[in-house]
Amino acid sequence: MTTELPANTSREHIGFATNTSRVHAADPDAPSPFRALFGAVACLSLFGNLLLCVVMVRRRSMLRKTYNVLILNLACADSLTGLFLLITPRYVVSQEIFYPLEGVGGDMFCRFFWSTYFLFLFGKASNASIMCLAIDRWYSILRPIRYKIAFGQRRLLGYIALTWVTSAVTECIGLFNVTERDGVCVRISPFYGKRAEQVFILVHVIVTFYLPSLVTWCSFAHIWHNMSRTVTCQAAMENSSVVLKRRLVRMCALAAFFLTLCWFPTETFFVLKHEKVLELSSGFYWGFNLLAMFSSCINPWLYCLSNRTYRREFMALLLCMPGFQTGGSSWQPTATLQMPLRPSQLRAWGTGPGLQELGFRNCEESETSV
Repeated sequence: MTTELPANTSREHIGFATNTSRVHAADPDAPSPFRALFGAVACLSLFGNLLLCVVMVRRRSMLRKTYNVLILNLACADSLTGLFLLITPRYVVSQEIFYPLEGVGGDMFCRFFWSTYFLFLFGKASNASIMCLAIDRWYSILRPIRYKIAFGQRRLLGYIALTWVTSAVTECIGLFNVTERDGVCVRISPFYGKRAEQVFILVHVIVTFYLPSLVTWCSFAHIWHNMSRTVTCQAAMENSSVVLKRRLVRMCALAAFFLTLCWFPTETFFVLKHEKVLELSSGFYWGFNLLAMFSSCINPWLYCLSNRTYRREFMALLLCMPGFQTGGSSWQPTATLQMPLRPSQLRAWGTGPGLQELGFRNCEESETSV
């Protein structure tokens, strides 16, 4: 997929024609079917994640919970992935529309956009956000006394900033093997040598993908083992708080599962290719990249399907349901009960759809309070 050119590459070698503006860089554009699929993934990612951001902004009480703040951060990273997927050369738009390039601006374009620096930076930020989400759930369930200290507001913002800074710094290795030459972007050997580049890439993938995935899955495995060991199924059914915690952990674990599944092929075969262990045709690498980018549009719909609160807010925005109107920090139903209910009736209805259909908030608020 990647072709390196020697330092003395001329215009003829890179296909530069003096009588036309069409030029060709070292890496070709994605095939037309892949470009159409990348465009569809980008649109779905933008739509779903921006919708999730709107839900969070309109119902700000959700942001009182740390895991919702982390989910919002993840949605921002995924929406930026969709945006930069649309504007990064070779994926949806052809690189030829940007050529010829000139000067410092052209060199910066090659290093930051053509090299996919920004595109994969947001993907690595998503991995780090999922890891923070797993650690947040681990503290909440297994270390509840220390939870408010470990995930206080200032520390939470510090964790989020750290994920972005770490992702930006670790992705910098790709900035040194791309440059502008004769109006096009070409790949070059980095100044630190080929062997050092292989070591950097291996360490980079371990730090930004394998290590966060390992921490994430160890955290979820420990949570699930602890909850299964200390609470029986019958007791769990009687304890609504335990049931809601299980559902929330399952939702976060599913998000982590799809992220790991989608990113594993592209990260693994990227390392194998640079280590000269295995090299596949370019179609495989475009397919792996497509799978990795597809992870950015899964989460909003996963939250909608597995969480009652998200599902209710999504439906209110998508369908503009006439039974709901905005009031305060949450959606309120326009209909009210005409007769009071006894406590025994409320408890019975709490296990079924009755309270949700009538718009009672206490049942749904409990889901966002674990």
